[in-house]
Amino acid sequence: MIYDLDCKILENRYISGKTYILKVEAPDIAKNTKPGQFVMVKPTLDDYYDPLLRRAFAIADVEGDTITLFYDVYGKGTLYLTTKREGEYLKVLGPLGNNLFPDNYDNYIIVGGGIGFAGLSLFIKEIKEKGKKYTALYGARKKEELSMIEWIEKNQVEVIYYTDDGSFGKKGLITQDLEKIIEDNPEAPLLVCGPKGMMKAVSKIAISKNRPCYLSLESRMACGIGICVGCVVKDKSKDTYVRVCYEGPVFEAKEIEIL
Repeated sequence: MIYDLDCKILENRYISGKTYILKVEAPDIAKNTKPGQFVMVKPTLDDYYDPLLRRAFAIADVEGDTITLFYDVYGKGTLYLTTKREGEYLKVLGPLGNNLFPDNYDNYIIVGGGIGFAGLSLFIKEIKEKGKKYTALYGARKKEELSMIEWIEKNQVEVIYYTDDGSFGKKGLITQDLEKIIEDNPEAPLLVCGPKGMMKAVSKIAISKNRPCYLSLESRMACGIGICVGCVVKDKSKDTYVRVCYEGPVFEAKEIEIL
């Protein structure tokens, strides 16, 4: 079930780098959300048309009737979103996305880059509550871009951090220890979300090790429900195109082409 709701803002504040945290009261969405799904948020009032389109954000957490989103400020829409205050309302469409992470494994390798960790966090929380094993890697260029450290510490999630400049965690790329981690966790699939370059690098290693690798893709979307066909990626296995919002957002790495 998809809902289009006027949601009360409970929190909207700056964290670090370009990232803000947004919490809204959305009982119907919260109750029906599965890890890996997302929402479409209209940053302006109903009768404002600039910017016209909603913005897609991963549902990073669910607490009771509240959903938590993280967003980076890139353009007019997300910049306008930063001006919204506690007690105001936002139009939110969701939960969206049909193909999600597999939940039938006992152990996982989870790789998130920058704001992309928000596409993995709710799944991590769920498998942690179920007592399943996982190894989580979280990387960015510098500490300021590891914007979910606060959430990770609050939820007591064990994470190996990487920064390109060494300002936090291990210095270097998030892929530098990945081959050994894969070898140390036989049969564990990889779940990945983040910048395209990082996802390509992780996918290449996973495929070379003959290990399942599931990518949660991020894309600019107009509708979020599969009508506009504006968020397609190539499905190499079928030689056709699939919609990130509808056939995704999760795809097996070996089946799609990341441009």
